[in-house]
Amino acid sequence: MKYFTPLLLLFICFGCNDSKKETAEDVVYFGGEIINPGNDYVVLYHKGEFVDSLKLDDKNRFMGKLKNHKDGLYKFYHYPEYQYIYLEKGDSLLLRLNTYKFDESLFFTGKGAEKNNFYIELFLLNASHERPVYQFTKLNSEDFLNKIDSLQDIKLAKQQKFLKENPNVSDAFKKFTDKAIQYRNFRYRETYQNMFFKRRKKDSTLTIVDSFYKYKSKVDMNDSTMSYYRPYARYIMQYINNSSYSECLQRSWKGDKPLNTSLTYNKNKLKYIDSLVTYPYLRNEMLRYTAYSYFRNNTTDIIQNNEFFKLYQKVATDTKSKEEITNLHNGIKSLQPGNNFSKQIYVYDEKHMRVPVNKLSAKRGKKTIFYFWTSSQKRHKRLITGKIKSLAKEFPNLNIVGISLDEDHKRWKKEVNDFNFPRSQQYRIGKRDHVLRDFALISINKLIITDWKGDIVNAFASIYNTDFKKALK
Repeated sequence: MKYFTPLLLLFICFGCNDSKKETAEDVVYFGGEIINPGNDYVVLYHKGEFVDSLKLDDKNRFMGKLKNHKDGLYKFYHYPEYQYIYLEKGDSLLLRLNTYKFDESLFFTGKGAEKNNFYIELFLLNASHERPVYQFTKLNSEDFLNKIDSLQDIKLAKQQKFLKENPNVSDAFKKFTDKAIQYRNFRYRETYQNMFFKRRKKDSTLTIVDSFYKYKSKVDMNDSTMSYYRPYARYIMQYINNSSYSECLQRSWKGDKPLNTSLTYNKNKLKYIDSLVTYPYLRNEMLRYTAYSYFRNNTTDIIQNNEFFKLYQKVATDTKSKEEITNLHNGIKSLQPGNNFSKQIYVYDEKHMRVPVNKLSAKRGKKTIFYFWTSSQKRHKRLITGKIKSLAKEFPNLNIVGISLDEDHKRWKKEVNDFNFPRSQQYRIGKRDHVLRDFALISINKLIITDWKGDIVNAFASIYNTDFKKALK
């Protein structure tokens, strides 16, 4: 408790400064301490909407006061990690965590702590069950059901104990945990079905008992209270994946690439989402996720990409997501081998001057490699800096250009100085919105390689896949 005493005093101070018209029941306090922080902020979201950005002080503590908030599930980010909390009027919730063991170290105190500690207990229990469940998928379907139902009974017993010890917990939170437990069980069944498809290829005599699929009648594909909860969304996505996969198998699909990266499979996914998922946020997030998944694995066949993109545009309704996927699609087309960067694509140098990227990519007698980083992901920055320095030693004639995703010029310059980058080779983007259009940047681990003329050799390499080195020789 000693770690939280100064923050609890802050709660009291906040309360003393409130106007007389504002009672403790009208607001929610959220604060805590981050050990070994990866950046300077804790960012809070509710139902996919930004709520607040809370800055860490010099002791790595933060505090926020939420007025006119809505009860329910919130997501807090300390990039690149995140976790869920359940906030209700009158709560004054404090957390403490160590980023080296983000979920395992997370602990809450203050009003509202009991329900959030119980949720984290459930979360960690689910995490501990992942490996056993994978092993259970090797069993016949009836034995598998018995195993996962036993795991569910463990969670239900813990839930009953929690409710008995906390009789005043809200019905809304109880229903949330009911669904969190239930949909985890459903997801295990989808995992089994996915593994069954693979096993069936080797042994056509394998079958699944009819009772296995009865749970699907209980599935609500459009639960507005759960649509912003990623484990629920993952379950629905897995349901869609298996439905699409099953349809491909029924039609005796044949192809020269893995089925789950094929155009047919991914178009099926778009169609299933279009027909089954009607809740706007969940629907568009799933369509967006499917598009990212498809384009991540398909960067060369432009004709097929055009076909996928055409269907995506037809079924998607969210303007922002459609613009995002349009930029990604166009970015992939523009970064094909032999192309050069458009003259309209630029970055900023240390003097805040715009520099066309095509001038950076053309170096007489040298190949160029572009890599990406951001100050908000400190661990990634350390890792990629080490890899790039090693690469520079291995290929001394290589022109290496770092591009930061930071838009804040002063912060970017400070980060460059702190990490001792070669300053002449460091630039930053103009607008974050342009990175998909300009660089087709899906993963921050991406590399872009050009020849001495500035022509693209490979715009979709990864720092963690050493195959790209062949193009540097």
